[in-house]
Amino acid sequence: MDYLVKQLLIGLLFLMTTIMSSFHSSATAIWKTEGYGYVFDLTNHVKPLVYDISDNYCLLNHFLTDEAQRDGVTIDEKTKQLDFDKLFPLSVTKLDVLPKTCTSNELNGFQSNSYVFNSRQVLRVVLDSFSYHYAFTEEKELNWKALKSRWLQRADNNTTPDELQQIIDEFLEYIRDGHAILIDGSLNRLSHYSPRKSASEIRLKEYLVENSEFSDISQVYRYIYRQWIKNVESYFSTNKPAQYLADNFLIAKLKGGGSYFRVESFDAHETQEVMQKITPHFNRSKGVIIDLRDSSGGSDLVALQIMSYLIDKPLRIGTKSFKVPTGMSEKKGILVSPAYIKPFVGKIVVITSHLTPSAAEVFLIALKARNNVIFIGENSYGALSDALIKALPNGWGITLSNEFYADSEGQSYEFVGVPVEHAFEFPNIKDIKESKDSALEYAIKLLDEQPDRN
Repeated sequence: MDYLVKQLLIGLLFLMTTIMSSFHSSATAIWKTEGYGYVFDLTNHVKPLVYDISDNYCLLNHFLTDEAQRDGVTIDEKTKQLDFDKLFPLSVTKLDVLPKTCTSNELNGFQSNSYVFNSRQVLRVVLDSFSYHYAFTEEKELNWKALKSRWLQRADNNTTPDELQQIIDEFLEYIRDGHAILIDGSLNRLSHYSPRKSASEIRLKEYLVENSEFSDISQVYRYIYRQWIKNVESYFSTNKPAQYLADNFLIAKLKGGGSYFRVESFDAHETQEVMQKITPHFNRSKGVIIDLRDSSGGSDLVALQIMSYLIDKPLRIGTKSFKVPTGMSEKKGILVSPAYIKPFVGKIVVITSHLTPSAAEVFLIALKARNNVIFIGENSYGALSDALIKALPNGWGITLSNEFYADSEGQSYEFVGVPVEHAFEFPNIKDIKESKDSALEYAIKLLDEQPDRN
């Protein structure tokens, strides 16, 4: 749905902004990242430059360069690390000079006065970006040599930008990766496909046909969403008003005595302050229902910061690796340490949907490693990897998944989503008509019946 794509792009913009605003020491030099395909030219501290590099080309990444020149960028020369707002900083190596491909002028970008649009050139950079950085080549059994030959035949010197966009659209439909998005220079979505088809769109289209007052499916979705929110609120206790906190979170007391906690995004909006405020409320309730059905992406660090208030001892939640030229990097264990206040370690029921993506899914694999958690709803979206952003010569950009997350048992949920124990569709049209929320009702019942597993 467009709503989810918008939230993914908002999360991407948030990530880019944080990339350039969180560095803490200067290192005037040229630096190449391990994996990720970036070169940071910091020889001119006033005008830092960020390049996308491969064996075949070097292209100025205008998205990251604009951020770097606006906010500044530095690298810790002692640790040789770049804080990229990720679970682990990126390792970098100092270069004496820029790679030859960056000075050969064989590939000009749209910023150059001599640039001439070339559809095959743009398409080649798209395909090269995937072949160099895509983390799921083996899982999808992709033969990049054959795929490049096949897709490059689709474009020639007469292919227009609109025709090229259609070709890339069909390529992304073939790949079906939740973080593979074609964007324009302003981060507007041009093309994107979810990891798997969902029956929810069919249900919404059927509702559109049955209700002539709606002109398109987006109107139906907005109506259904408003009604769903209204239905959820009918389960809240009237003794204590629900609270929206920091634009991201909703906390409410349920009529049955449990706490309801909805995380609408995992952006860094006073997360620590919010969790310090609401965790004591959790501890005074019979349990917590965490509703992630309409949650969006954001920062993995925020997801794990929330998790730190739900454990009382260090917890290994899984591993993370990233694409490198020789395959995948060494897997690093992801460890969450408890917060310094009294945590909530009681019952948790999590409600998810096929729209629960990205950082929300990292939160899910963290919850999977915790005792006393039940998952209901639908399998989540299936896009745990961060979105690696690459520039295209004509000013567009392409994002893709270059990282591999696994849970504490080594299981990956990319494309399939984190599974649930009890299924409830979302949105539920029958529930909308009957002014109820079956999943929430079942979650409340679980809080009453499910014994502690501690």
